[in-house]
Amino acid sequence: MNIMHIVYAKLWGGAEQYVYNFCKEEKRRGYHNIIMADIQQPKAADKFKETAITHSINLHGIRKWFSLKTALQLVDEHHVNILNCHSGTMAPLCIALKLLRPHLKLVIYRHNTTPNRKDWYHRYLQKKTDAFVCVSKLVYDLQYETAYEAYKSKFHLIYNGIDTTRLHYLPHKSHQPIRIGYAGRLVQDKGILVLLQAVKILTDQYKIPCELHLAGTADPVFKEKCMNFITANKLETCCHFLQFVEDISTFYERIDLFVLPSLVKESFGFVLCEAMYSGLPVISTNNGAQPEILGHENELLIEPNNATALAKQIALLATDEEKYQYFSAAGHKRIKENFTLELSIDKMNELYRTLKK
Repeated sequence: MNIMHIVYAKLWGGAEQYVYNFCKEEKRRGYHNIIMADIQQPKAADKFKETAITHSINLHGIRKWFSLKTALQLVDEHHVNILNCHSGTMAPLCIALKLLRPHLKLVIYRHNTTPNRKDWYHRYLQKKTDAFVCVSKLVYDLQYETAYEAYKSKFHLIYNGIDTTRLHYLPHKSHQPIRIGYAGRLVQDKGILVLLQAVKILTDQYKIPCELHLAGTADPVFKEKCMNFITANKLETCCHFLQFVEDISTFYERIDLFVLPSLVKESFGFVLCEAMYSGLPVISTNNGAQPEILGHENELLIEPNNATALAKQIALLATDEEKYQYFSAAGHKRIKENFTLELSIDKMNELYRTLKK
């Protein structure tokens, strides 16, 4: 199989990390992977070059149509037979490529938590696409229920998976001060302010010393808002902002638990899987695919925008070593059995073989 991925994103996120991991594993298995990345995102393209043949073309707005000829040349040059689309904005370009090269099997990934639209374009898109891959049951249910009846069989649930080779499983112990970690985009909808409020509750009401380590790229305006809260509540000594962390394994080793307090529905949750595989208990909100990862009966799931509940769960893990060890071991086992890259790619390759018949 010669697989081409079309990736367009302004920020490196879960979808981009998955493509990177996917190509790394497929390369190990002997498959040929090509990535078409946006020329305006050179850092992402450089990163992709570590695992796949990468070409930078203009994918921004209407300019992507001027890149159609180049894209066709790359399809022909690399004898591509599977076309993976990882962005809804790239779907029209992928449809054009398929119309001009009918042998292509088009697979569109669904990473978002929105239903299908009912209009002529989306009906045509469903007709021409060979398969839609939904990265969680939450996404699958939304997509399947709103798909046109004739095309529902094209939707498949295949969980994303994490690259366990870049992680280390270490049995952790809780410490005081307990080191709380978050990794990802530092923006309002990730619940960072709620996490800061929980830290204040921990220090003021529970009298539990703690450190908060925030790793990721921050929106400048939102970071200033966070800093104002930290200063106003005298949390400067326990709150630490880190930049994008290249060695994520080391970050997980240096913290005691991981928190993802999203205010919005997460379509999957790479960082949850990575943290759990690394042996960290994790606390998250229950408003997206997070329950699928943690397990529906997991008591560490909380309602969004509830700093009191979040502080309570952190305090539980900080003071109950038996609970801490239970969630550490159970989390690692759950990810190892359900959400690894190897499992994900096995299912993707099975889908590819089905499409080529």
